[in-house]
Amino acid sequence: MAKIAESTKTARLDRILLLLKRAPNGLTEHEIADELGLDRRGVNNYLHELEAKGYIYKDNICWYLVPYQPAIPRKLDLEPEQAVVLYLALRLFVKQSDRRVETAETLLYKLANILSEDLNLSQDIVQVAKTLSHQPHSPDHEDVLKKIAQAYIYRRQVKILYHPYRGEPFETILSSYLIEPASLGFATYVIGLSSLVGAIRTYKIERIQHAQILFHHEYAIPDDFPGLDLLTNAWSIYYGEQTTRVVLRFHPDVTRRVLETNWRTSTDTSWDETYPGYLRLTFEVADTTDLKPWIRTWGANCEVLEPPELRDEMTGEVRKLARLYGWELSQSGKPDHRKFKDIFGA
Repeated sequence: MAKIAESTKTARLDRILLLLKRAPNGLTEHEIADELGLDRRGVNNYLHELEAKGYIYKDNICWYLVPYQPAIPRKLDLEPEQAVVLYLALRLFVKQSDRRVETAETLLYKLANILSEDLNLSQDIVQVAKTLSHQPHSPDHEDVLKKIAQAYIYRRQVKILYHPYRGEPFETILSSYLIEPASLGFATYVIGLSSLVGAIRTYKIERIQHAQILFHHEYAIPDDFPGLDLLTNAWSIYYGEQTTRVVLRFHPDVTRRVLETNWRTSTDTSWDETYPGYLRLTFEVADTTDLKPWIRTWGANCEVLEPPELRDEMTGEVRKLARLYGWELSQSGKPDHRKFKDIFGA
């Protein structure tokens, strides 16, 4: 089969769009092929190309024109220092991504091409894109991420099939209010109104098994939705109106590292009066779920003082670790040195 000219292909794509524009009730692939006098195979390719570009969508057996025009961002005019900031943001995105996202790869190559003439960042950005390309490919995840992003941009509801960490998969229709990355678990979350409970819920995008944009179901984000202020009392992603007071004590070996960081939540630091050289970090947090992994990263250099239930939970983990490594603890929480001698011969 001879290859058609690019101009002919463009004309056919335009004709399909014009045809669907006059058919609010949609048309099947067979009807489109008959109307335009083209073979089904070629029409099928054209339809999927237009779908990938965001111009049309398929519902059951019919094709429809998307009820909005895909947005085209204005030209980005960057100062050199701003380009470096954008590079750092993209670098963080790639570090966080535990799977391949070709949409991001394309963006990186476009950015490298733009910056190649004026700045010396082109090769660095290409290297970032290559790093992302080596991540495991997950077409389903990329499709979900793309649809969640489109639904959020164009304010369309999206039907999702969600598989929670515990429990069976369920369906809900979501009006997306906020998309937020989190360092915990290299994850991205979407926050919005769930039809299942009639309230705002947070869903981890990596746990969404399927997403379908409801193109004719438009929504508006309420004026009283606080946006990023919703996460003011969150350590990372788990938010709430009620907060818990947390007090941590840090070993002198790490106090400088603690002091040189401005933590996300409002924190207060003070030197411990009982243990010279030790530092106390006090703050209010809505939920300790995503705080606990951060506490664990400090190992024995961080001790939970408050709240009691968090301290008890971390103590329980220490006991489990002690048993895991064959070092038993007495009921007082102190090491059993007799067991220690049996294991290490000390």
